[in-house]
This record gives sequence, C-alpha cells and structure tokens, in this order.
Amino acid sequence: MIQIKRRIFAIVDRFVWAFRNGAIPAVGMIVAAGLHSNAETNPIIKDSFTADPAAMVYKDTVYLYTGHDEAKGGEMFTMWDWLCFSSQDMKTWTPHGPVMRVTDFKWATRDAWASQAVERNGKFYFYAAVRSGNPHPGMAIGVAVADSPTGPFVDARGSALVTDNLTPSPNGWDDIDPTVFVDDDGTAWLAWGNPNCYLARLKANMTEFDGPIQKIHVPNYTEGPWLYKHGNLYYLVYAAFAHQDMSEKICYATASKITGPWTYRGILTDAAKNSYTIHPAVLEYRGQSYFFYHNATLTLNGEKGALGRRAVCLEYLYYNPDGTIQPILQTVEGISVPPNPGSGVAANQNNPGSTSPGVTVSPDGGYDPTNWLGHPIFSTVTNPYYDATESVSFNHGPGATNLAQTFMVKADSRLERIAIFAGDGFGTTGSTNVALALYDLGVQDAASINPYAGGTNLFGSGQGLKVACQPLAPGLLNFDFAGLNQVALKAGHVYAFELQGIRKSAPIFWRRTRKDTYPSGAACSDRSGIEERGARYDFAMAVYGVPLPTEQSKN
Repeated sequence: MIQIKRRIFAIVDRFVWAFRNGAIPAVGMIVAAGLHSNAETNPIIKDSFTADPAAMVYKDTVYLYTGHDEAKGGEMFTMWDWLCFSSQDMKTWTPHGPVMRVTDFKWATRDAWASQAVERNGKFYFYAAVRSGNPHPGMAIGVAVADSPTGPFVDARGSALVTDNLTPSPNGWDDIDPTVFVDDDGTAWLAWGNPNCYLARLKANMTEFDGPIQKIHVPNYTEGPWLYKHGNLYYLVYAAFAHQDMSEKICYATASKITGPWTYRGILTDAAKNSYTIHPAVLEYRGQSYFFYHNATLTLNGEKGALGRRAVCLEYLYYNPDGTIQPILQTVEGISVPPNPGSGVAANQNNPGSTSPGVTVSPDGGYDPTNWLGHPIFSTVTNPYYDATESVSFNHGPGATNLAQTFMVKADSRLERIAIFAGDGFGTTGSTNVALALYDLGVQDAASINPYAGGTNLFGSGQGLKVACQPLAPGLLNFDFAGLNQVALKAGHVYAFELQGIRKSAPIFWRRTRKDTYPSGAACSDRSGIEERGARYDFAMAVYGVPLPTEQSKN
C-alpha cells in the first residue's frame, strides 16, 4: 500500500509540473508511465552520495563520472575525489572507484567539484573544477589524462588550465563546472563558469587554449553548462535561477553555430527534490537520449540526503521535430519504464504581451556593461557590471509591487531615455505585466525620503506605460520615450522611477549595488528604501535628456 501511495503522489507531482509548464501529455500516458513498474530506480547510484554527473560513450559502453559528496551533518560541499561508473544497459552500473583525487593536482588544495571526460585520439581527457593555491588562489579548472576511461588520470599540465586572473569579473568563484565538446570537424571547445558562461577553443593537444576566451550570454544562467550537438543544432543546457533567489532549475538554449547567437528555449526541468542545486548531462546511447541530474533523496548509512549529500538520477530525453526538447519530469521510476515520447510539446513559450504607445523597449546588446552608452545626464553608478551585482525582482523576500530608484538632475531637461542594467526572469505575460511610472516628489532632501508617496504618474497621461519583454540575458535595457512621455525634469526636484508589477512574480530582474554609490537617491521596494545592515543601495540606472530653455522648464 505504501509503494502504491508513493507512485500515486509521484504521478500527481508530475501532472502538476506539466500543467504549470504548459507540457501536459494525455492523462492516460502519465498514469501508464507511473504505474508500469514497481521499480524505483532513481537515484541510480545507491552506495555513494554522488553529484554533478557527466557521461560519455566509448566502445558501446557508457561511462558516468560524478563528484563524491562526503559531507557530514550540516556541512556544505565536502568533496575530495571523483567517481566513475560504467554500464551497457543504463540500468546496471559498475563502480570503478575514485579515478582521481583533488591532491593529484599538486597545485590544488581542495574541492573536487564538477568534471567531464572526453576521448580524443585514444586518450581520455578529464576536466575538473578545484580550488587552486598560489599564485592564483580561487576556483580553477585543471585537465588530466589517462589511457583508459576508468583512469588512473594524471595531471596533464602541472598547472591549471583556467585560473581566476584569466576571467576578470566581480565574482571570484566563476571558474567552475567545465564541459568539453569535440565538434564534427575535430575542433574541441571548453565551456564553464558561474555566474558567467565562458567559452574557449582548445588546441588539438586538449591542454591549451587556441584563441581568446569568449562569453555565452543566455537568460537566467547560473552554472553547470553542458555543451553538445544534436542534428544541426548546438545545445547549451545549464543550471539556472540561483542568482534570482530560487532553487536551480535546468534551462537550455540552441544555436546554429557554437559561437552563437544562442536562442533561449526556456525551462527544461524544475528544481531537484531536497536540493537547491541541480546539474545536467545529456547523452545519446543506442538511439535513445538520456538526461542525468542530481537530487538529494538518498539516505545512506544513516545520513539523509542534503545540500552536501546528493544523488545522481536518470530520465529519458525526447526531441521534437524542430529540435526543441520536451520538458523533462523528474520521477522515482526513471528509466525502469519503457521510453514514451509523450505529446511532442516544447517548453511553454509565453506571449509577452504588448508595449504601450509612447515608449520603446530595446535591449542594446550591452552585456556585462562596464559603462553607459553615450552621455547620460545622470547615472547611479559608473560601472554597472562591477558595481551592481545583486538581482532584484518582485519576488524577493515578502515580495513587492514596485521597485524604484529616486534621483535628481542638475539642470532642467527633457527626458528622452532611461537605461537600466537588467535581465533574466520569466519575461512578461498577460498576467505578469510590468509598467513604468515616474513621480515628481518635489524639492526636498532625497536622502530623507523614506518612504515616499507616489502622486501623479507622469507617464502615459497618468496611466503609466506597460512594457513587454521576453526573458533577456543581463545587459543594458533602454526605455526610449516619445511625445508627452518626454516629460520635463526640473533641477532640484527629486523623482522616483518605478518598475511596477505583481507581487511574487519575476518577469525581469533589476541589478542593484551592495553599497550607496549615489547619495542623492536610493533603491526602493514598495516605496521604501532598501536597507541591509544599516546601508542604503542603488539600482543601476542612467537618465538621458536634453537641456530645456528656462521658460519652457517653468511650464
């Protein structure tokens, strides 16, 4: 009876997920998949805590490489080696013990994090994230080599392939989670990173870069990239949303060239049970595609699954004729049931709605902006990418219905544009619109306005301006105003520029600072200044306009 109840609950969970994500196959298919077998094969490895799966096929055998969680109690990530398992049926996995330890990289100190192996010219190259010691302390990526897929792997360079000094950013942990891919023409590529996704071509020796480090810009990216090709399309599958105060989900993007541009395809699978992290791997074996990930549902030797005690799982993966991937439902049955391609639907793509007349919304491609374009008449920060590192939407904490930045201009001006550093999120829909508002708070001390009252909205003849957007990679987002929305900004007046939305929704994330970079204004949520530990903050925003004649500014 208990087993039957568990399978029924699993079926209900799968149905609810499918309904919410617009991917509902026939009810009969869900029931058939849930009740076909008594087997509960997920997690697939039950005698070790495993994480961050990576898989490859060599001579008709699948080799699965995993991290090895050894955390006790409330520890986070205690990981000292990498494990390997092999299978010829995807159901029975033979352990091969640790294939490498973090101390085998003599320059590394700890943290055997995510890895991936690939075969090239009879050699097996193993790329792994570890913590590096001097002279470049921080997270790094090493490469090891072996004559067998089961090792032993030895350091192929005697030094890290990627160190923090090669990827300058405001984040010191970004060189993690390598994925390696050899293209049809023999060109090898390495991608990695958190919260940036880096890409670089490898030389034929697989241990050096053959060109500059580039970036892949996709919405909601966090970490754990998996790069591969299916048919004529390149795929980037990745963990997403952790930087937006959510548990990680898996998203994906496609491109006709590995260097992009990449088209965001949405959420592939939701958060893993009992774990805020999730890590993807995609594999094709004997004509069937598979999706590896981890959750934290395994109990082993009295230790329950947790953030530092994860377990690798396996599901079928199905493509649609257009190359999109059907949403993946996480199950306890895994692949103990026969493959079932489902209804052939892609991830739900919402209609973003429409933008009001009198405003144009345009991402300008200024990803990771280190300065504002052109000559704004005012800005809250000079270097948005380095200064504004926190992502905020209407879902943070108790939620909010408006996010705002207060500001002043030095001279009477006619407003033409407001630019913000923003992106990510789920995009706008009919039920999660975003509107723009601008309020004149009068002549007063900007620093003392907390909270403030709205008053008359200066946009849209008092009705505000609705704006629509698809999920965007973080960058500069411009709002260009026309007609009556080119309002007169008066010197000495305090203004509040608001994004208005639905509480607990997350259509877009506005980047804010961790310090008070602009004393004449402040970041606000629900019309009160955002404060943490007694400090004020600012949203990354710039205002563009043209000077007004004195008489016109008085009107």
